[in-house]
Amino acid sequence: MKNNLHKISTLSNGVKIVTRTMDDTESVTVAFFVGAGGRYEDMKTEYGAAHFLEHLLFKGTTKRPEAKIIAEEVDSVGGYMNAYTAEDHTSYYIKLPKNYAGLAFNILADILTDPLFNPDEVERERGVILEEMNVYKDDPGRLVFDLTGDLLWPKDSLRTNVIGTPEIISKMPRQVIMDYFKSLYTMDNLVISVAGNISHARAVELAEELLGGFESKTRRGFERVKNGESSKITNIIKQDTNQTHLVVAGRAPQIDAQDESSFKILSTLLGSGMSSRLFLNVRERKALAYTIFMSFSNFIDSGKFEIYAGVNNDRVDEAVGAITEELIKIRKEGVDKKELEKAKEQVRGRMIMGMESNSAVADVMGTDLIVSGKVWTLEEMLAKVDSVNIDGVIEAAHKYLVPENLHFAGIGPIENDKIKNIEDILRK
Repeated sequence: MKNNLHKISTLSNGVKIVTRTMDDTESVTVAFFVGAGGRYEDMKTEYGAAHFLEHLLFKGTTKRPEAKIIAEEVDSVGGYMNAYTAEDHTSYYIKLPKNYAGLAFNILADILTDPLFNPDEVERERGVILEEMNVYKDDPGRLVFDLTGDLLWPKDSLRTNVIGTPEIISKMPRQVIMDYFKSLYTMDNLVISVAGNISHARAVELAEELLGGFESKTRRGFERVKNGESSKITNIIKQDTNQTHLVVAGRAPQIDAQDESSFKILSTLLGSGMSSRLFLNVRERKALAYTIFMSFSNFIDSGKFEIYAGVNNDRVDEAVGAITEELIKIRKEGVDKKELEKAKEQVRGRMIMGMESNSAVADVMGTDLIVSGKVWTLEEMLAKVDSVNIDGVIEAAHKYLVPENLHFAGIGPIENDKIKNIEDILRK
């Protein structure tokens, strides 16, 4: 497949550069990935530090002392700049016309090596993050996903909320954020991922020019998942909402597990798209929800699936019953060849289309390398999908979609007697 090969180089100080040259595009995406995220934090004193830091790095450097200067440099060439924080990594990226690739390198190298941590900006951004929390609280359809972490990994570092809590963020000292930065934003913990109309040699040259003189090593890591799930079946916020937002969740395969691809196909045929089993049963046949889908995400040591639905407040237990009905059915009856091939083709198609954008390619390569230490080609990913068979899908269903593994997170006016009924439905 044209332009599908990536190249990887490592500077003498440990910085890794991964590139994929895409000659048929007029733009370049440059992304700097750091092995720093929610699971690297001390829950008592640093909860939310990774996300807080992500905000602050755009607020000024010695060379560019104001956020406005950074933004104007990107805007003036028609570029786009953003960042995000995940449980196991943080990404800062800029997409701009190919002739300005050097600018992207220059800005990202600057903010990741010489941030000012201006005290006034720290306090200003503290207020922004506290307001961001309020936005989440006003959106139960998003907030409900933050409730599953305490059910799936109650005693481990993984969780679904990287923003922290108001109690910790409102009091987090500037020095705590700076110490977090110094311990993880190091050369041996940095991956530069570049995709678009640029050669690998040029990307390495820019990285060496801007970062080759720095020497620093990471001073912390994270504990892998070693504990079980919560003994609690449900995690509920009782709230007066127009509909109940619910998630049925459980653990799933970790990255590169033998059954990872089988579970991906299983998740697709159950809850991806308007012809999926859950959509047809919960929405089309029983009219219990407007939105219903199943997602699957994973880490190097664990994974999760989440089935979301927004339902009428009076029909929550009925909706949970309809969801578990499909989980039971696939365990007992399996799948036929036609349905399997449809799901595989669906996954193949999305993988192929997802690699057309250089920003998506840069994100996939960078995430792979910073989290797993390797990068999979599109051909390798498609081969994994092709290898899935009916037996593998059925085995995954029997391993992960069993009653004792199911948990329920919900936001809505859910009464205690209904909670007990939901627990009974999940465990039957």
